[in-house]
Amino acid sequence: MTVLRWMKLTRMSAVVLGVSGSGSALAAPEAKPVPEVLEVGALTSSFAEFQRTCDAEGRRLWGHSLCAPLLVVHPDTRVFVASAWPEGKGTGPWVGILPADLTIANTAMTWAGTTWVQLRGPLPESPARRRGLLAHEAFHRLRTTLGHDVKNVNNAHLEDLEGRTLLQLEWRALAAALRATVPAVRAKAVEDALAFRHERRARFSSAAAEEWRLEDNEGLAEYTGVVLGAADARGRRALALENLEDAVKRSSFVRSFAYASGPAYGLLLDEAGARAKGWRTRALAGADLGGLLQDALGLSAPEPSPEREARHGGAALREAERERARVAQARAEALRKKLVEGPVLRLPLVRMRIQFNPGELVPLGEHGTVYPGARIVDAWGSLTVTSGVLLSSDWKLATVNAPASGPREARWEGEGWVLELAPGWRASAGPRAGDLVLQAPEVRAPAPQP
Repeated sequence: MTVLRWMKLTRMSAVVLGVSGSGSALAAPEAKPVPEVLEVGALTSSFAEFQRTCDAEGRRLWGHSLCAPLLVVHPDTRVFVASAWPEGKGTGPWVGILPADLTIANTAMTWAGTTWVQLRGPLPESPARRRGLLAHEAFHRLRTTLGHDVKNVNNAHLEDLEGRTLLQLEWRALAAALRATVPAVRAKAVEDALAFRHERRARFSSAAAEEWRLEDNEGLAEYTGVVLGAADARGRRALALENLEDAVKRSSFVRSFAYASGPAYGLLLDEAGARAKGWRTRALAGADLGGLLQDALGLSAPEPSPEREARHGGAALREAERERARVAQARAEALRKKLVEGPVLRLPLVRMRIQFNPGELVPLGEHGTVYPGARIVDAWGSLTVTSGVLLSSDWKLATVNAPASGPREARWEGEGWVLELAPGWRASAGPRAGDLVLQAPEVRAPAPQP
């Protein structure tokens, strides 16, 4: 089979949350011919390469094997290639078409009685990034099978001018530490990074708890990918530095920062000596990565200073962030008028599964966060958005701009969104003029028996 060269994907192209097991029986591949859009031979080789290291490396890092069933899905055609058949019902790779009610993303997913490592295809061309992607998502799958919950986090402070500036200064100092070959120079750079980290968390009361949740989830997963992706310490540092360089190019840090911070702190802890021994166990138990590194290097709590900022280009960075803040504020205000002031369509979130780009989110304070592009699957059907959906902070409500007309059969279209409705769901008038609220089918009493 030949690969469809439709686009180059990275491991951070999409995130899916809220995926739960459907409990469905094994659905056989559709009878119609499967489009040849994924190269089965190359994927089978990648699966085999991962299986050769997943057990030993997983146990070395986390005390558990990272081996898992792998499933690569082409996002346009929904064609998948799996490393094995569920429940041993076949031999060799399993090829088919993923059901429409399942989201496609790099994630852990339970389907057909199996918890898979699901990946968007085609896989990265770089061998190191390909191995790293498999390991990253296998770590998520491991934590899912161990019963670790993924909690939603806002990290709205990372959209604030000071929050963004201090985070990027921390990243610059971490990069300097990774490049350093002299222990004293590395320790000084780490101290700078911790100073920026502490200052940010002192300014924003929720920062420590919210950042920890994402570093605990995506940060440790990406660290796992970096360690298993490269063959030696030099290669791992190169991947971590590449992550730090890529991170600043993203328009939003609120859901993506840990992909850069996690590997950097993890590798520095790996090289911190005897006092860092056992850091992974403590991290899984809830310890902060910065605190672990500070203890391992025997550093006192560092204080912020103009000299620290000057070492990492603070003045130019602040000026660039002021300009960005002006543009971002105007964008957020436009989204607030559109999705808060209304008129809007509100959709209750019952058992949501969402696929989105983690680098493009716009926090709107107490109203929640806008996801510029997303696909949501829930009891009421599926919603595909290209111009913004507002999710409440508790993830119980999704809001889009109100449509100009009603649905046609099961399809409803608005400005920048398409809603495919499940049977029985309908909209009623909301509390404000022009608002609509999606409602579940009415539960009718059974007819009396004669």
